[in-house]
Amino acid sequence: MRRDPSMTLTTPTRRPAVSLRRALRCGAALLAGLLGTGTALAQPAPPSGSATLDAIRARGSVICAMQNDNPPFSLPDSQGVWRGMDVDSCRALAAAALGDASKVTIRPVTGLTRFPSLQSGEVDVLFGSTTWVTTRESALGLSFAAPNYFSGQGFVVKTALGVTKVAELDGASICVPPGSTTELILQDYFRRIGAKFTPVIIDDPNQIQSAFLSGRCDAFTRDVTGLSGFRHRREKPEELLVLPEVISMEPLGAFVRKGDDRWFDIVRWTQLALIAAEQLEVTAEKVDSLATSSSPDIRRLLGTDGEVGPSLGLDRRWAALAIKAVGNYGEMWTRNIEPMGLPRGMNRLWNDGGLQYAPPLR
Repeated sequence: MRRDPSMTLTTPTRRPAVSLRRALRCGAALLAGLLGTGTALAQPAPPSGSATLDAIRARGSVICAMQNDNPPFSLPDSQGVWRGMDVDSCRALAAAALGDASKVTIRPVTGLTRFPSLQSGEVDVLFGSTTWVTTRESALGLSFAAPNYFSGQGFVVKTALGVTKVAELDGASICVPPGSTTELILQDYFRRIGAKFTPVIIDDPNQIQSAFLSGRCDAFTRDVTGLSGFRHRREKPEELLVLPEVISMEPLGAFVRKGDDRWFDIVRWTQLALIAAEQLEVTAEKVDSLATSSSPDIRRLLGTDGEVGPSLGLDRRWAALAIKAVGNYGEMWTRNIEPMGLPRGMNRLWNDGGLQYAPPLR
């Protein structure tokens, strides 16, 4: 029997297949649109080339080790907010790496715990007024990224002791942290001037200051900037005297673990970007307006031109974000160091007779 063509039916499976393909295409377009606008279903960022940076991004904060009573480098204020030169360096890192300077975790350390905390991966970067010396790189598996302060070792005494120079401390007791270059420099210096002393070795920064104030030792030695900050915080600072001699050269700054070159680069160049910003007169207030500057150096620094940020695995505006968060190096100095009356000295820019200098960012 001939089938009436008018009764021929479309194969039942075809229309759903067409509909399914159309639905998939629409879904894909919708997904692409959402991803393109960044409003939903964001994909994980590709690996940065730095295991440390990937861990920081997954965690959502940069963990910085530093001393907890160490003005003008690191000290919680009366509200528990951390302040200081090292704190600003840490916040600049968070701004560069995460786009948010508030995403920091401060981990207090002492002279004995600071290096193990970094070696173990407990922290991402170590500040803590830590000096750049050979064996910390050659023997501890660490790398010094960049100096954020040039200082030197000195001594503080009570004015009532009547001492005005280090040679007069012959036979004195001196508070000093254990196992540090500070202790070694102290021994070497007294041997060189033919004087003797009795070390009072205490690790905890708060305890060593208390020991000195209570009279357990005649003098307290560490970097002169930290001593000046300690004196400045006293109710009667005139009762303490920082002796005039500086017995060492102490470049202080950030250490990272060896083996993660990309993270090393980020820590180093973030600090250098803050110095470059001062060289180029880029301030926190001017960051946005200078993004369209005619200066090639400023445009590269702020990410308008060039590939500096992406070459580090960061946003193009990584340095602009850091500068906007904490200011340039000079602004950091004005905020943290200047109130203590300390001269900028070696920490002036190179063209002003100092040691602070940033290589070209390009």
